[in-house]
Amino acid sequence: MTATEDEKEAFYDSLNAVIKSVPYKHKLFILGDFNARVGRDYSTWPRVLGNHSVGNENCNGSLLLQTCNQNELDITTTYFQQANKYKTIWQHPRSKHWHMLDYVITRHRNLEEVHIT
Repeated sequence: MTATEDEKEAFYDSLNAVIKSVPYKHKLFILGDFNARVGRDYSTWPRVLGNHSVGNENCNGSLLLQTCNQNELDITTTYFQQANKYKTIWQHPRSKHWHMLDYVITRHRNLEEVHIT
């Protein structure tokens, strides 16, 4: 199912509001299937992505990356070296490429507390 641009904007507005409502001194962990592919461009998103992502960025991934960057969040799933079979969850039916769509996201300062995702 694909969401309209208005639905995506409303979702990310709500997500931003929830993130901002959590006091900074509290730990924040966001888990979910964002239907987003964040790609491997670590150099563009150095404080958001780790070196171990897979695939290419899509428009939902861009929205997620921007949200994480604005809120000083790390996509922890991309920080750990693992076999792709442990990182990816969905295979495209035509291309047969595997994609990472589920993410565990936390604040920069809490990244050292995450051991593997």
